[in-house]
Amino acid sequence: MQKAWIWTLPSLMATTWLAFTSPLQALPFTDPIAIPFEPALDGSSYIPEGASPSNRALGESVRAIVNDDGRIPVTSRRYPWSAIGRVDWVNAQGRTTGSCTGTLIGVDLVLTNAHCVIDPDSDRPTTQTIVFRPNLIRGRSDQQAEVIDIAYGDSPYTGASADDWAVLRLDQPLGQEYGYLGWRTLDLEDQDVLDQMTGNISIVGYAGDFPTEAMVVFGEPGETAGLSERCSILLVVPEGDFANTLIHDCDTNPGASGGPILAQFEDGEYYLVGLHSGSVSLLESITLPTGEQTDILNRGVQVSRWSGQAAQWRQGRSHLQ
Repeated sequence: MQKAWIWTLPSLMATTWLAFTSPLQALPFTDPIAIPFEPALDGSSYIPEGASPSNRALGESVRAIVNDDGRIPVTSRRYPWSAIGRVDWVNAQGRTTGSCTGTLIGVDLVLTNAHCVIDPDSDRPTTQTIVFRPNLIRGRSDQQAEVIDIAYGDSPYTGASADDWAVLRLDQPLGQEYGYLGWRTLDLEDQDVLDQMTGNISIVGYAGDFPTEAMVVFGEPGETAGLSERCSILLVVPEGDFANTLIHDCDTNPGASGGPILAQFEDGEYYLVGLHSGSVSLLESITLPTGEQTDILNRGVQVSRWSGQAAQWRQGRSHLQ
């Protein structure tokens, strides 16, 4: 199936998922399936002392009509959900003008997309204040931190889509309290690896259309994250505008940019195996491994593109030193 449509991807339109708002406007959760192999551990996780991890993103029962939306509201305050939050642009008047999703990957480090921090007009990091609000639920987070330094791969507006990543340093060590996720670098060009991961990845994102009207109990759109689970990484694009980006079939929408692509392995822990970044429109409808038909898919950044910077900053200056 892949060979029938993979070569159409380089000529397709990209959509970047930074949700700008004026003003800012998320089923019961099933247990994940642990991926039955253990690739090399490139970045370790940290679960706060005394914390009790949970596989379930829901911290309560769902009492809303979900319609056909496959996303689940993330209402758990437990790890690993605690390490995922919203990245906001805040102007001089204190108003939030744009938002993305970010994940703690170090004691004071957050992973997101480059397009979530770069001003499209100047092609440089925004001059607005960037803040990170961990574990935002119903628009409320117990803390927030300001971004004081940014490293990024490439501008999504003038550079390569494969390097649409950014690592943010915070002015507070939020990872001590909320924990942070590690990562595993997978060979996504190996069909055996893709087969092992089929139906076993998840994405969390603060999309601007979630919670839906049917789920207003979980807040206004963008105030509670949505979880898309049991989806798949389908392939890595070999050439063209999206060369070296990964393609996945999880549910996302604007605002979910920078969301973690997660998998649970046999050690019981979740690790980052990618970074969501946008979408691609197909020239014709194709059939997914689930049997569903679609003419649009989503794309992301491979771990290998940003793991070096993340490891370097972890080993450097931090609030623990």
